[in-house]
Amino acid sequence: MKSTPFNSSTVVSFFAINQLSYYLVVLWVLTFISCRSNSIPTFEPFNDSSVTTIPEEVGTLRIWQELLEDVTLANQPRALLLDHGEESLTLRINLIRSAQKSISIQTFSWEFDEVGKLILWELIQANQKRGIQVKLLIDHMFNEHQPDVIALLSTLGPSFEIKYFNPSAKKLSPSFIEKFSDLTIDFHDHNVRLHNKLLLVDNYIALTGGRNINNHYFDQVIGMNYKDRDVLLILPSGTEITNCFYSYWNSNNSISTRELIDVKKLLVENNFSKSLQKRRFFEYDIFKQISAQASNTKYIQDHFTDLLSEVERVEWIYDQPDKVDRAPVSNSAVTKRLLALMKDAESDIVIQSPYVVLSSDIQKAFTELKQKRNDVSVVISTNSLAATDNWVTYAANYKEKRVYLEELNLEMWEFKPIPTDIANMMSYEKLLSRLPFRRELSQQGVAHFKISKSLPVIGTGTGNNQIKSRGRKNIHLNAVPYLSLHAKSLVIDEQIAFVGSYNLDPRSEIYNTELGVIIHDKNFSSKLKHSIKNDIQPQNSYLIEIKKERPLLSKINMILYRISEAFPFIDLWPIRAHSSFELKAGKEQVPAGSGDFFHNWKDVGNFPGLPFFTKKQMSARMFKATGMIFKPLL
Repeated sequence: MKSTPFNSSTVVSFFAINQLSYYLVVLWVLTFISCRSNSIPTFEPFNDSSVTTIPEEVGTLRIWQELLEDVTLANQPRALLLDHGEESLTLRINLIRSAQKSISIQTFSWEFDEVGKLILWELIQANQKRGIQVKLLIDHMFNEHQPDVIALLSTLGPSFEIKYFNPSAKKLSPSFIEKFSDLTIDFHDHNVRLHNKLLLVDNYIALTGGRNINNHYFDQVIGMNYKDRDVLLILPSGTEITNCFYSYWNSNNSISTRELIDVKKLLVENNFSKSLQKRRFFEYDIFKQISAQASNTKYIQDHFTDLLSEVERVEWIYDQPDKVDRAPVSNSAVTKRLLALMKDAESDIVIQSPYVVLSSDIQKAFTELKQKRNDVSVVISTNSLAATDNWVTYAANYKEKRVYLEELNLEMWEFKPIPTDIANMMSYEKLLSRLPFRRELSQQGVAHFKISKSLPVIGTGTGNNQIKSRGRKNIHLNAVPYLSLHAKSLVIDEQIAFVGSYNLDPRSEIYNTELGVIIHDKNFSSKLKHSIKNDIQPQNSYLIEIKKERPLLSKINMILYRISEAFPFIDLWPIRAHSSFELKAGKEQVPAGSGDFFHNWKDVGNFPGLPFFTKKQMSARMFKATGMIFKPLL
């Protein structure tokens, strides 16, 4: 049998055929995905004429006026925790509609998605129809706003103003090259950001916490949603927080939209759409219920005003805007005050932060606290790797867990992406049944993590539309709505509570400006502590603890672990002495150190829910091993 000659033309033909086959396969896959996406129903495009008329601009002014009169008379502030995203969105719409004079907003991120444009629309209506003064201060770093929309907003009149904090290349929408050049020429200036979150209405109603403005913060995503927290405050005097807002507003780093090069060009050339039609701001007609609730007096009373409680004292803490000029800053104003409060703790500290990378100053404070009062417990609630939106920061936390557990004796819990109590934490069942947005079609069939088989079956809807899902997937998209912890809170001795924008990491400590409120009140502190404690129940979070001792193997591992740990910027030894634990069904929640601990708790590994070769786990491991030189920037 003759062999076929294997010459250069054969090779070329062989690779040409294979390359063609490859492209045909890719084309088939793309066509298949496209057909699958096209077959998934989505919302109908917004149509002004099809919208039922709702008195959208009517708020509940009377009940807020009566509330302010009571607060002023008693000279005692009132406060309310807001843990539910969609309810917090409804309140924001109501406050905008109820404003009498002014609305001032500071935020790190404002995406012009469905929620972002809803809030923007409501602000335009308040300004144009009722003459409410609107001031918006937005950090520039991650906000990709369309210049023509911002040009339009810049022409609404002197009572509607937008400023961007620390914009790159003095443009609203700089090119990649311009961003890269800005980063290269002045990394310091590019790296420091305004991280404050504040909504201030008529200078006496304040809303602050961790929420930025986009779909993820208000339970509107078939995919990742943030479990966040705000606090609503009614103040007898808003002088201090108003002064805080204006200190940032008048900062040299706050640049008016009219001064941005690309926006200014559009304004000079008059080359942008002047349309203020609602369909420019609404892609879908999806907010009818929220809009109706925001104008419903009984709903606002039942969910907000009647639940407000008097608190003894409110203390605002915030960095000065010049922190960005002086960064990196040791012991900034917010850090200094929180450290002082923690050092005086007598019984317990409960902290919730999505990102936990303890600086040397904070580690020192915990060490001194333990030396002074060894019986003080410190509990930290943060994200698991499966739940986090930031695997880089998680990797730094992962590297240093031994120090946190053994040397600082912290009790650590990591939030599950689908906690058992998720239906009570967010508008969850709605996300399992609603139609997807067009931008969500790319999530079709995406699996971010393994879904626990221990989750209870849930049901919603009736008849053929009923959902009975243990898999927790949206019925149209086959994608999983889940939670990532984003709340930043602190409770000390069940007497002092903090809610704000401050993360327990170096970026909040030394680079970003931060803002929050300390509430000195036992009743409020107890409610906040209860909220955090619910998040760290075993059905909602993993307990982080030292693994079961294995004779000889554990000692060898610890020696290698400590040697690797001693190197300043690398940590190549992969085996950790700690792990994540899940309470076994029907077992009692016993603490670490108890004889029954390993009998009652199951070791589920360091990254439960994530297969070993997932991008998230591999990236976190690699960064832990070689990337800790970047710890101060996290």
